[in-house]
Amino acid sequence: MTLRDSMSKITLIFHTFCLGVDFFHCMKCNCCLGMKLTEHKCREKGLETNCPICCDFLFTSSAAVRALPCGHFMHSACFQAYTCSHYTCPICCKSLGDMAVYFGMLDALLAAEELPEEYCDRCQDILCNDCERKGRSQFHWLYHKCGSCGSYNTRVIKTDTADCSTPN
Repeated sequence: MTLRDSMSKITLIFHTFCLGVDFFHCMKCNCCLGMKLTEHKCREKGLETNCPICCDFLFTSSAAVRALPCGHFMHSACFQAYTCSHYTCPICCKSLGDMAVYFGMLDALLAAEELPEEYCDRCQDILCNDCERKGRSQFHWLYHKCGSCGSYNTRVIKTDTADCSTPN
């Protein structure tokens, strides 16, 4: 019996001992989650994949794993490093947390900014990564606010010269 086999049995005993006290087992995700995650976004066999950052297999990893709001998983250490420079899930591009303060700052920035006259009437069709709805936004080089949920986590799918006041 190897050390890894011994550790696996200890983990199973610990898992069985703690089930229902600090953790519960989600049959669909096929993993144990902390009791505070009873309302998690369930993805079938969500841990039976590689970490999107370091590419290690999550299900057998001994490192702590973090559940993202979108239902994907990654190592906690990878999450800490990744979120120093990113705010979206590396798999589905949904926001990783409450972005209200940041989006409020972008609202203030755009309100203070004046576009050149030739761009004022231009619109862009956008797709929101957070609510997954299509919409129309006033032209800008960087920021496009979703009219449905208020997120700036969007991508341009078409730029046209139509008046922004006309419906999509």
